[in-house]
Amino acid sequence: MKTTLITLVLVTLTMFGCGGDEADSEESNVVPQEIPATSPSTASQPQTVISTSELISTPEFNFISVVKLQLTLPASPTEEINYFINICTDFSNENDVVTINYKSCKLRARLTRQQQQFTLSLSVTEQVLIAQIWPIENDAQPITTYWHIAASGNNWQITF
Repeated sequence: MKTTLITLVLVTLTMFGCGGDEADSEESNVVPQEIPATSPSTASQPQTVISTSELISTPEFNFISVVKLQLTLPASPTEEINYFINICTDFSNENDVVTINYKSCKLRARLTRQQQQFTLSLSVTEQVLIAQIWPIENDAQPITTYWHIAASGNNWQITF
């Protein structure tokens, strides 16, 4: 009886314990169904493809996304102290503490004895700039000024 029971258990394990070949073969033949890419609300609407040659705009729209800023830097106020200027786009001013991301600077220059002219190319999203003029001397604090396109237009004359 004991031998018959062990044989019955072994036969049962052999038949069911190997994973059942029939179930595996049926599952491997199943092909996944593709889901349509369009939703029911857009499926009924015909899709039109527009090439760039078919775009229509008003004559006033010039497709330019750059603003040219005419910048005038003042002459250095003294020959004894050198001045360095940074003009940047990424900055914050919290509790009168200015923090500047110097990687965003559009201009870094030294003030000379002569007035200097520059033209900066800005993105139309760059509406405000900060300028910090640093006197190169011990315990010097920067002179900070801001430019707003809405208030100043495309010209900025920096003064002390």
